[in-house]
Amino acid sequence: MKSLIAFIALISAAGLAQAQINKCVDASGKTVYSQGPCPKGAKASSVATAPTAAASAAKAGDPAKGGAAAKSSGPKSAAELDQEFRKRQTDQANAAKKDEDKQTREKLEKENCDSSRQQLTSLEIGGRQSSINAAGERVFMDEAQIDAQKQRARQGVATYCK
Repeated sequence: MKSLIAFIALISAAGLAQAQINKCVDASGKTVYSQGPCPKGAKASSVATAPTAAASAAKAGDPAKGGAAAKSSGPKSAAELDQEFRKRQTDQANAAKKDEDKQTREKLEKENCDSSRQQLTSLEIGGRQSSINAAGERVFMDEAQIDAQKQRARQGVATYCK
């Protein structure tokens, strides 16, 4: 039991490893931040004691200070995994919606094509053609009206049937 407690304490202490961050200003005025000591001739000052620079840069998401390297070298956190999962779900939902919209458009075009062809065939067969007026009464069409209806049906076939 004591060894288990000692093991847990050791692991906890390892997670709290901290590093000294130094601010170094050289003779030309260039400022450099580092974990190690400053080079000779540079003015040194201690900025902060913090968790390792790679860990703090990774938390901040700063690739210039090792954030990208730290993220790519270690296992992904639960938040990162969850974010990737949600992105995949969103992408799949968007793809499914696009596919559904495409199928709906294709179905509508097919229905319009079939309707236009059926109307054109009916008009070209000949015989008496009729339509229903606004009052709901059957009205027989003359030749000019039949020709206009044929022209509209041909345009519908040309538009919807590819």
